[in-house]
Amino acid sequence: MKHVFYTLIIMQSLYELVKLFRCKSLYQHVKVFQRLDKTSKRLYLMAHPWLHVAFFMDVVGLFLLGIGLFSSQWVCFLVVLAMSFSQIQKHGAWAVFLDSLITVIIYVFAILNSYHLI
Repeated sequence: MKHVFYTLIIMQSLYELVKLFRCKSLYQHVKVFQRLDKTSKRLYLMAHPWLHVAFFMDVVGLFLLGIGLFSSQWVCFLVVLAMSFSQIQKHGAWAVFLDSLITVIIYVFAILNSYHLI
């Protein structure tokens, strides 16, 4: 199960890398999406279906963070979970970039430390 869990963490860190390079457009789309009414939100999601993927990956990420709290690397996952709930990403595209960068670094550290590679 450990290998499956860390494989999912690798996939989550790849998603964070994609988010890292698309931080400006992601922030702009989320900002526009939050100001829309219910009908407009549905149409906006139809026009930008990758927002569904981003939402799904964020939910899966929170689920994995909860599972990670029961691993030997629980401190790393607790830090990422605290960053998720701090909502620093609402301050701008630079905050999305910084959050994704720190998250990727922590995920890589947790994987390397779990398999005693460092």
